Amino acid sequence: MIDKSILELLRCPSCHSHDLALGAGRRPAVVCDACEVHYPIVDGIIDMLPSQRNIQPGQYRTETLFDMIARIYDYVMPPMSLGIWHCSPLRYIDAENKAIGRANGGVYLSAPIGTAVVTDQVLAPYHDVTVLGVDTSWKMLQRAQKRLKDHKHPIQLLRADLTHLPLRNGVATSTQSINGLHTFLDRQQTVSEILRVTHPGGYIAGSALIRGQEAMADSVLDQFEQYGVYPMLRSGRYLVEELRNFGLRHLAFETYGAVLFYSGEAPPRLVERNERTA
Repeated sequence: MIDKSILELLRCPSCHSHDLALGAGRRPAVVCDACEVHYPIVDGIIDMLPSQRNIQPGQYRTETLFDMIARIYDYVMPPMSLGIWHCSPLRYIDAENKAIGRANGGVYLSAPIGTAVVTDQVLAPYHDVTVLGVDTSWKMLQRAQKRLKDHKHPIQLLRADLTHLPLRNGVATSTQSINGLHTFLDRQQTVSEILRVTHPGGYIAGSALIRGQEAMADSVLDQFEQYGVYPMLRSGRYLVEELRNFGLRHLAFETYGAVLFYSGEAPPRLVERNERTA
């Protein structure tokens, strides 16, 4: 059962209406009263992908890759991080712990959440945080659901397009995107959406794979791009300048091997402008 407090955080990704309710049909679903679109609930996960989605080849290949590796992702990620990206997995845990702490009893958004392998490590002490996890991969979300089911926090997983987040303006106090930035085909739209759903002055953080740091990493990234996966890989300097252009305040960043970690605060003016035009 989806809690009413969760519904109050959502909006229809098709028409942007806030008039969402649980359907009364035989199959569980969230229903938009405005446009009458039904978003099915499968194993507690709400599928809020827009019914008409123009998915591009690079995005399709990235989503397919994550579906394929979901079962082994938790085992593959640590050795790849150490051996190829040259970044300790503990860096991700530290970043996640800080981001959840900055939620300060509010709403924490993880997008993409993947299998929640990092979130699970640090979530227990933060009893007053509501967790929203977004991903496009069903198999990643299903593994995340199994992993988080024993936590006592309000947790809701959503299958959604990150360029059309099914969330109301400014609902998240803290937003984290672990190794997400380099996977966004339309980074302009995706980061704009993350800024829209984050409260003015809210904490925004994440990490990304970058070029020009490690020869082995660059070789693997070349293979990803050759097969149409991760089509927006860039240098650390390029990504930092791009984040500055979004107006993130107090932007800070650190590089460990081929991984760039960044953090900042959502700019009030941009969020307010999005609220007026949404």
